[in-house]
Amino acid sequence: MKKIVKNFNNFIKKTIFKVENKTNDKFDVSNFSKYIIAIIVVLFIYIFYLSIPLLYDKNSVQNKIVTKLSAEFNINLSNSFDISYRILPKPHYLIKDTKTTLAEIKDLAVYISQNNFFNKDSIRINKVVIEGANFSLLKDNFKTFYKYSENKFSKKKIKINNSNIFLKNNLNEVISIIKISNAFLFFDEKNLFNLFDLNGEVFNIPFKLKYQNTLDLQKQIEIKAPGLKLEIINRFFKKDEDLSNGINNISILSSDINTKYNIKDQIVIFQSAGSRVYNSKIAYNGQLAINPFDLNLKIKLYNYKISNLFTPNSIFNEFIKSGLLFNENISVHTLVNIESTKKDEIFNEAKIDLRILNGKISFDNSIFINNNIGLIEVSNSDLFLENDKLILSANLSIDIKNTNRLYSFLNTNKRLRKNIKNIKLNIIYDFLSNEIVFKNIKIDDNEVSDQFLNVVEGFNDNNSNNLTKSRKLLNELINLYAG
Repeated sequence: MKKIVKNFNNFIKKTIFKVENKTNDKFDVSNFSKYIIAIIVVLFIYIFYLSIPLLYDKNSVQNKIVTKLSAEFNINLSNSFDISYRILPKPHYLIKDTKTTLAEIKDLAVYISQNNFFNKDSIRINKVVIEGANFSLLKDNFKTFYKYSENKFSKKKIKINNSNIFLKNNLNEVISIIKISNAFLFFDEKNLFNLFDLNGEVFNIPFKLKYQNTLDLQKQIEIKAPGLKLEIINRFFKKDEDLSNGINNISILSSDINTKYNIKDQIVIFQSAGSRVYNSKIAYNGQLAINPFDLNLKIKLYNYKISNLFTPNSIFNEFIKSGLLFNENISVHTLVNIESTKKDEIFNEAKIDLRILNGKISFDNSIFINNNIGLIEVSNSDLFLENDKLILSANLSIDIKNTNRLYSFLNTNKRLRKNIKNIKLNIIYDFLSNEIVFKNIKIDDNEVSDQFLNVVEGFNDNNSNNLTKSRKLLNELINLYAG
């Protein structure tokens, strides 16, 4: 810059200000003015230089960009689109309303190197930015991406902003939509791995996804969903064409689920590896078929506080509230056995049978056991969404094996005690409001009075229920029951 200013100063003295010696001996140009004039001239020249691509043949430029996008970024554009050159914010070609095999793109900005605009044949792409794209992905497209990820990505970034991914089944029906806030992919030359990073939202749940793999087929996926307090890290190792294995770590709320697995012929066989739920040991194993999605799972929880299943913020409740289970394309059969030696627990053992088929969710044949008193069995259950409410409807059968132990637990006055063997009722529970309604109550196949039902309504607000309140209400009900 000093050299430019010096030359420009000499130019001014020799030409423009020759009159200085003839008319005004004191006439002079300040150094500050010379710098300003020099900067303006340089800026003008620079803008002129940046404008040179406007002189290029449009068809020739279009063909070169299409070829380079395909060769360097694996982006294959349709032949018909509108292209224009823009200087700001950096020199780039803007392609509007174009298509690829997987997406419809509103705006595609191709940022180019500024090294040599005088040579129209030396166009070099620095990065690509995609705005407002709609990607449509089928199962086979994931296979294509998987194979593509085994090769080196371009070291130049592809950025994606404000776009959508439509996940479709084999019938071309949309099964879910991922909203992309921003994402990018490129080959990290420093760490020698492909990197795909995405911030988005699925089922109205914000999440972050990071995928990276080295060229020796070691892969790692990280998913974080702060709203669910969820973090997933999956490390994957491909041994040969037919066999892979890996380690999966899931952290949610106060639990860590660690899994070892093998994949062969699209079947995943897995087992737990030192997992804990709320500081309780958990063991599990199962088998997962990927296409179609079919999960068989057995879980064993040791010394787990069973009442935690019914708290509003439990893992079980949060998972159900997420809506992920309401999918007609998945099949699940899960058996959960829980043992508890915790003090002040109502149940010592639970056997939960969860079945999902064609979007229908049930807990039939689930049992909750108190070793001293009796058990509760679930039947005719249905979990469903209705008017923005998440509802569980189920029939409960309460078998009382030892009434003396029951009344002792409830601190029931001896003169009020009655010989009750079985209670049947229907519950309707709203997971979102944590409200519960009891209907069709029968005690030893006998109908109960309206006054009895009025007292039962005291249990409706599950947020206020506790052991003291429950004992008081239950004793009122025992007093009201005619026997």
